[in-house]
Amino acid sequence: MTLGEKITALRKQQGWSQDELAERLDVSRQSVSKWEGGLAAPELEKLLRLSEIFSVSCDSLIKDEMILPDAPAVMPPAEPAPRQVGLEEAREFLALKRAGAKPTALAVALCILSPICLILLGGLSAVRPVREQIAVAAGLAVLFAFVVPAVALFVTWSGRLDKYEYLEKEVFSAGPGVEALAREAMDRDRETHGRRMTAGVCLCVASAVPLLVCQAAPEHEFLLSCGIGLLPAIVAAGAYLIVSASIPWGAYQMLLQEGDYAPEKKTALIRNVAAIYWCVVTAGYLLWSFLTNDWDRTWLVWPVAGVLFAALAVGLEAWSERKRTKK
Repeated sequence: MTLGEKITALRKQQGWSQDELAERLDVSRQSVSKWEGGLAAPELEKLLRLSEIFSVSCDSLIKDEMILPDAPAVMPPAEPAPRQVGLEEAREFLALKRAGAKPTALAVALCILSPICLILLGGLSAVRPVREQIAVAAGLAVLFAFVVPAVALFVTWSGRLDKYEYLEKEVFSAGPGVEALAREAMDRDRETHGRRMTAGVCLCVASAVPLLVCQAAPEHEFLLSCGIGLLPAIVAAGAYLIVSASIPWGAYQMLLQEGDYAPEKKTALIRNVAAIYWCVVTAGYLLWSFLTNDWDRTWLVWPVAGVLFAALAVGLEAWSERKRTKK
C-alpha cells in the first residue's frame, strides 16, 4: 500500500473529505489530492501532523504495510434521566389535590344531578296540564345551570394541576423524603378513605331501590318519575363520596408509583381510549334523548356505559400486559 493509498484509507475511515483534511493540515485541497494520487509526497512536518491526526506512527505511514486503527465506536444516545420530584414539590402537589378533591367531587355530582328536573317535569306533564315544550325547556335550563358550574370547576382545578401532569404519565424518581411523606399521608387517611369508598359504593348500589318501589304502582306516572329522579340523586351522593376519597388517594399512589400509577401501567392507551369512549357515549346520549324526547329512559345509557367501560379497561390492561410479556 502506497503512502497516498494509506492517506486515502485513513481519511475515509474518519469520514472526512479532502477539503476537511486539508483544513486540518493547513494546506490546500490540491496538495491532499496530489499526495493521495502519488503525484507528490508530504513534507516531514506534514507527515508528522498526519500521524498525529490519524493516531498512527510515522513508520506505519512510510512502510509498505500498515494496520488501520479501529474506527471509533459510535455510542448510542444516552436516555434522558427521569425527572426527580423534590419534597417541596410533592407537598404542594398533595396540598392541591386535597384542596381540589371536594370541588371536583361536587362537579361530578352536579353533572349527575343535572337531568333530575327534566325527568320530574316530564313526569309532571303526564298528569298535569303542563305543555310538554315548556317542561322540556325548563328542564334543559336547569340541566345547563348544573352543568356550566360543573365544567367551570373541572377546568379550574385541572388547570391548577397541569404542571403536575407528568406524575401521572411519566416515570420519575422520588427525591429524599418524598416516599416517606406520601406513605405517611396514605397511612393517616387509610381509614377515612375506606369508610368513604364503602359508603359511596353502598349508595350507588342502593340507588335502584326507589325505582323498584315506584314500579309497584306503574299507573302513577309521576310517582315513577320521582323514583327515576331519586336514582341519580342517590348516585350523585355516592359519587361525591367516592371521588372526594379517590383523588387524595390517587395522589399518594402517583408519588409512590403504585397501583394504577406503577411504571409498567403508565401507558397512554387506556387514557386515549377513555377520552374517545366517553365523548362517543355523551354524544349518543344527547342524540338519543333529543330525538326521542324520552329523557326518563335514556339515562340508562350511563350505567350500561360504565359497566362496558370497566370491561374494556380490563381487556386493554390484559392486552398491554401480554405485549409487555412478549417483549
